[in-house]
Amino acid sequence: MNCGYGEKLILYFYGEADAGLKAGVEAHLGTCADCREELDALRLAAGRLDVFSAGPREAVLEAVLSAARSARRGLVFSWREALLGCALASVLAGVFALSAGPARTDLAWNSGLDSGLDSVEYSVYQEQPEAASAGDWDYSLSDLEAEGLGAAENV
Repeated sequence: MNCGYGEKLILYFYGEADAGLKAGVEAHLGTCADCREELDALRLAAGRLDVFSAGPREAVLEAVLSAARSARRGLVFSWREALLGCALASVLAGVFALSAGPARTDLAWNSGLDSGLDSVEYSVYQEQPEAASAGDWDYSLSDLEAEGLGAAENV
């Protein structure tokens, strides 16, 4: 379908075309067999999708609700099970609290693994004030513009 009516046909199918576009598409459908086939394919696809959007049948819905109601009747609160669960949770919390032990000092932030990097970072920080005072990095916009104008005049 190379007639250029692809997007117009979709707008027409979904009812989003204004009156002028709708009339133009309807006139074109009378002369273009490819567009008529495309419109039929869109209608067929929409019909097949509508089957799935209908939702569950009433009998299936009632069976699920009935099963949920019967399962709810079997739920009974038991103080005995609640207290047993609390006791087990307390025992586990105590075991974890006592098994932790003191913190190991060899796992601290500066444990020697990155001490080489620390010295490099320190030397970089020490050199920053010297580099800033050297004047190599002190450019203002007017200095750059003046250099650009001077370079343009020399060309």
